[in-house]
Amino acid sequence: MPEPRKGISRRGAETRRAAAAFSASLRLCVRSVLLTFAVAAGCTAQRTADDGIEYREMRSGGRLYQVVRVDLTYADVRLFWKDDAGRPFGSLGALDRWLRGRGERLLAATNAGIFYRSREPAGLHVERGAPPFRPLNTSPDPPPGEGRGNFFAQPNGVFYISRSGTANIVETSGAAAALPQMREATQSGPLLLRRGTPHPLRGDTTVSRNAVAVCSPREVALVFAPRGASIRELALFIRDELHCPDALYLDGSISGLRVPSARVRSDGEYVGILGVTPRSAHLPR
Repeated sequence: MPEPRKGISRRGAETRRAAAAFSASLRLCVRSVLLTFAVAAGCTAQRTADDGIEYREMRSGGRLYQVVRVDLTYADVRLFWKDDAGRPFGSLGALDRWLRGRGERLLAATNAGIFYRSREPAGLHVERGAPPFRPLNTSPDPPPGEGRGNFFAQPNGVFYISRSGTANIVETSGAAAALPQMREATQSGPLLLRRGTPHPLRGDTTVSRNAVAVCSPREVALVFAPRGASIRELALFIRDELHCPDALYLDGSISGLRVPSARVRSDGEYVGILGVTPRSAHLPR
């Protein structure tokens, strides 16, 4: 091939390399600007993982919220209560160690629905599509010896992952019809948000609280207010700041959150645990 064409080829390669470098630089600048806007909007920390979760600390109305967004295309949301020998995990840390012992990795975890003094979930608890470990609780009142608590604030509801891998929140009154589709499920109360409408409960502002929100069929948010927030504040934060229309209150006072990649390790003594792990190849996408 004549020499001039070689020169043109070299210049073309140099031009392509320069364009690629400029494009990479531009992406970095855009990412930096977006992060600056996020901080200005009240996001005080941000950590993004490449395996389906994004962790943020956000402030709104003077409250601190720790948020884990889960992309169900790359991560699984699973319910846990007991190990293979029937022993309750009891804590987020214990679940983390158990999963590591099986060659699995915990991306995030929080306590699931409210439980009784007998150390059993107060309502529905489903794992991996097996028959419910605990049945759906449609009673408006607690059993003898148990306090009324937030679980029985009507309407309460069920968060579940369907067998096809989508996230859902339904009122307890309509949950029975969806039972055959449930792969993972936890029942709690109150139903914090339903199509953007917050529950009327307000609650103490000094109590730590957590919730699970459905932002889209393939996106879930775990939300924890470690230094306290009212039930209404938590609901409005999820709706107005996270833009998630549906959310289920999980618990208060004892709530915790574990995100190993972000070194978040608040913990307690729990029954049901809502855990996030990397996507399993055998589960539907």
